[in-house]
Amino acid sequence: MKVIHRFYLHTSSSQKKKVISYIIYLVVALAILAFMAYSYSVLILIFLPFVISIFAPFIDVPMGRKQGHLIYYSPLLLASAMKNGKIVLHGGTLFDYYFTLSVNKSERRNRKMVIYSYTEGMINLLDIWDEQFDDIKLSATAYFINPKTAKRLGFRQVDTNPLTKLLMLINYLPIMISYSIANEELSFPNVFSLKSYESTLGELRSNKIYLMEMYEKLKS
Repeated sequence: MKVIHRFYLHTSSSQKKKVISYIIYLVVALAILAFMAYSYSVLILIFLPFVISIFAPFIDVPMGRKQGHLIYYSPLLLASAMKNGKIVLHGGTLFDYYFTLSVNKSERRNRKMVIYSYTEGMINLLDIWDEQFDDIKLSATAYFINPKTAKRLGFRQVDTNPLTKLLMLINYLPIMISYSIANEELSFPNVFSLKSYESTLGELRSNKIYLMEMYEKLKS
């Protein structure tokens, strides 16, 4: 199994053109909304945040990566640049799901690819940050990693920050689309079932054997 991010197979100039095209699409969509609101009802503007939330990852993520604010450890595991001794891990966005998963694959295959990419990313994380950085804290939120598996990897479940849940609600539409792509059918994730985990690089490294076993099992 190999998860490939098709967007980054393009040249830098081609990637730039694609991002510019997404910005143009967003501007056009906002212009249409503004025209409809002016012509019919200002209530149409309630769709504004939904339109922005769908286009945002197609612009923010590649730009964030180019500027060094976001780091890919695998096609579906990203992280914010380390700050104050902490790395915040993020599952792939709608942008990443669109360019990695296929709607023609089965639900089981797509979900397996998500978990596989997560494990691959954590292995790469440990390879990049060696033992001298083991005190670095890790935090993550996820739908696809259950508490039992997370514990075996060295993560402990913690209460999800209310602000995180609020952000998930604001971005529910792209999350729903991503979840539906992974499940190969229209699916509605329960934002309030989102689980948060914490660990350190050292704790993750101490469970690397299990992580590698999991990776090799998913690889087949």
